[in-house]
Formats: sequence, C-alpha cells, structure tokens
Amino acid sequence: MTGRGGSSDSSGQGLAAGEREQLVHVLETRFAPSLDAASALVRDAERDLAVARERLARAESAAPAPYASDPLTFMRQSVAEEVEALERKTTEKKLRAAYRFLIDRAVELAGAEVDGFHADRFAVERAAQDGPEACRSAVQQAEEAAEAARRTQERVQGAERSARDGLMLLLTKLASGPPVPDSPSQPSA
Repeated sequence: MTGRGGSSDSSGQGLAAGEREQLVHVLETRFAPSLDAASALVRDAERDLAVARERLARAESAAPAPYASDPLTFMRQSVAEEVEALERKTTEKKLRAAYRFLIDRAVELAGAEVDGFHADRFAVERAAQDGPEACRSAVQQAEEAAEAARRTQERVQGAERSARDGLMLLLTKLASGPPVPDSPSQPSA
C-alpha cells in the first residue's frame, strides 16, 4: 500500500514494478462503462436522427395534393335524381321498384358518408403524427438530441482526459524521486 509520501515500494522511493500499468488499467477500467455508454448515446441519437429523416422524406413524397375532390358528390346527386324519378313513376310496380332502388342507393350513400368522415378524421390524425410538419419537428428534436449526446460524450471524454492528466502528473512525480514529506508546521494547500 502507498504510504503518506506516495511511495509504494519497500525502500519508500518512486514506483513499484508494474504499478504504472496497474494505475493505467484501473483508470481505463473505471472509465470504460461511461465511455461506452456515451458512445452508445451518440450511436442511438444518430440512428434516431436517420430514422426521423427517412420518415420526413417519406412524408414529403406522400403528401397529398392540395386539392382533393369529394368522391360522394356524384353519389349524392344520383340519390337526389332517384327521388325525382320516383315522382314520375305511374304504376305501382314501377313505383315500388324505384323505391327499392332509391333505398339501396341511399343506404349506400349513408354508409359512404360515415366512412368518409372516419377517413377524413384518420387523415387529420395521421397528418398530425406522420405528416411533413410532424416529421420536420421530429427531425429537429432528433438533431437536438444527437447534439446533446455528442456534448455528453465530449464531457465524458474530458473527464477521462482530466483523470489521465492527473495520472501522468502522479507518475511523473513518483518517478522523479521521493516527494518531500509534509511538515506539520507548514499549512497545507
């Protein structure tokens, strides 16, 4: 064990055999989890950024045209025409047949109206989640997260550099000879 003066060999001077390698190994072992975690943060953030950019490219290419016609316009007109045609029927048989046809078309129209409402709501929700604007926002958030991960990695590497600088100072001082023992009369810094 090291004594008060920092020496560890039996003569009380300098570094013991293998002590330098042991100190380097301890430093590397203690910093390895943080360095690996910081690297993983950067990799994950960059992967998330790439995915966000791909989603944005797909959203921009799949963006609908600014004008979309109402597919039910002709169906509504057809049902209205069937009501008018019903007024012109003169026989009971023709009247009943036209009414059955009108009912079929009207029920079909009603179902299509409900389906259209659901499709419109789904499109609005999808645009809010997967549309170009949502994807642009996701890309911006991913870019910010990637930059934050890079800064975190730099700070972790800076902490390791500080520890390595301290280790080099320790090794240099230990290798240069025995340190001057602290004197009880001198105030410590």
